[in-house]
Amino acid sequence: MAPFYRVNVVAYLSLIALFLTITNFVPVSAIGFVPIVLCAWRFFGRTYPAFVTALVAFAAYALLSTLLYDPASLLQFDFYRRDGNLFISYAPILAGCTYVHRWDLNKLLKYFFVFAVAANLPPYLLYLAQYGPLAPLTDASATFGSYFIARNAAGGFLAMLFCLGVACYLQQRSKLLLMLLAFNAAMLLSTYSRGSFIGVAALAPYMLLGRKRWMLAGMVVVIIAASLAVAMQHTVPSTDYLGYPFAVHNNDPKAGTLDIRYEWLWPRALAYFRQSPLFGLGFGSFDDHISMVVDYFGVVGVPLGAGVVHSDSHAHNSYLNTLAELGIVGLLLLLRFFWELVGWAQNGADSALKEGGRNYIAFRFIELSAVCLLAMSYSEHRLTTPSNVLIMSLVASLLLASRASDAVSARVSRPLPHARRVDEGRRRVAGNH
Repeated sequence: MAPFYRVNVVAYLSLIALFLTITNFVPVSAIGFVPIVLCAWRFFGRTYPAFVTALVAFAAYALLSTLLYDPASLLQFDFYRRDGNLFISYAPILAGCTYVHRWDLNKLLKYFFVFAVAANLPPYLLYLAQYGPLAPLTDASATFGSYFIARNAAGGFLAMLFCLGVACYLQQRSKLLLMLLAFNAAMLLSTYSRGSFIGVAALAPYMLLGRKRWMLAGMVVVIIAASLAVAMQHTVPSTDYLGYPFAVHNNDPKAGTLDIRYEWLWPRALAYFRQSPLFGLGFGSFDDHISMVVDYFGVVGVPLGAGVVHSDSHAHNSYLNTLAELGIVGLLLLLRFFWELVGWAQNGADSALKEGGRNYIAFRFIELSAVCLLAMSYSEHRLTTPSNVLIMSLVASLLLASRASDAVSARVSRPLPHARRVDEGRRRVAGNH
């Protein structure tokens, strides 16, 4: 039992990281990847759900793309903070394959939901006292950011937290949980993060119509088609979108961000995609200065003379950003991961209902949060943003480790053949008396 105890200590890193996702301190809340560094050998020689294989394939593809485009990026902190935050966001899932624990995730996640909402109440009450509940409707700058710098980061986190609250409420109808959900929703509205609203709104038809997988596929297809259509509509043939400067101005900051997306960022992503539709121009290339692209047969493009820049600039659309940098192959690998993840979570939640509800909240949360993420990604690059993804990745990590501990517990608690024979003999003797 000693080895399992030592590994269980590592599990507290994931737990601490989960509780720190309420802040903007990504370098601290991202410590959930540490178990895979300390116990990497435990990742091999085991079987895992299909979504783990899909995630490894996508991460390996992104890593290969980086090595071909700009290998020096892998040694730069700014790469992981901005262009390469994919690795920070999803590494905790793989870390969950290297440790075990025996915690009750239903209770743990309820405690976390209560803690996260309660921790946000003081700054939210201060915000209400200063601006009032309807301030974002009249002043786009008077929005609630909680412990995050960016409003979209705050909105994305609160949207994911709302998914957790719904999962908790589905497991146990409670007036306290309902009240906390109401506070959570009010905070989310005050961020005025419209992409986050889209994510939460997508949950209603998905749940009311029976959580069908075809609905998820249909939603993603519609989002991708709409994104490409808008990008094509706003593309100006005479504009060099591989150049970085643009001139889009609007006195309304919220309307201005839409103008920048539709008139520059989305057409730019489409231009990148057209240069190399199969593999993209390279992971992390969207915000770079590319002087020339060598074309091979119209499906593969190799950028030359790229001035690499690690910034917060992206396409404000995960699907277009992925097509620009990783092409059709990258987008299919990413969607394959989410397809497997949602299927695993659906089956896990359904099985949990039949087996006493163990880990039901974790499974249901992962399902709902994945759907929310896919919908939110229409207007923001949410699928790799740590503030949005880490909460789901860390819960998945804890859930993978919990499933592993079930098998370990079964092996440890199973009596030896000799012990079973002794017990049977004692029962026969007691029956004779």
